[in-house]
Amino acid sequence: MKYLCIDYGKTKVGLAISEGLTVSPLKVLEIRSLKDALVKLSEVIKKEQIDQVVVGLPESGESLTLVLKLVKELKRNIHVETVEETLSSKNAATLMKDLNLGQKKRRQDDAYAAALILENYLNG
Repeated sequence: MKYLCIDYGKTKVGLAISEGLTVSPLKVLEIRSLKDALVKLSEVIKKEQIDQVVVGLPESGESLTLVLKLVKELKRNIHVETVEETLSSKNAATLMKDLNLGQKKRRQDDAYAAALILENYLNG
């Protein structure tokens, strides 16, 4: 089974991928709207031949509302699971610093956050 994990934000979407238990950050998509995000995510899902999507759920507020709209739309075309994402971005920043990744790589923090979310899901 091939998984895609999404760490969804207003302007950026972090993506991580896994086939089996090995998780890798994939990339960060720049987005302008939910519609733009759905188009770009559909392209990734098709290109990578994804079987299941995992989406990180923020605790509350506007971010949660946005993520729930995304999940509703994605579920029309693929199996989607949601998982708690609290502190994933902070933990990703710490991980990247510990790995001595440069500033250019650190711009991919949303992809690393998605990787941590997916690891937690797969190990859960």
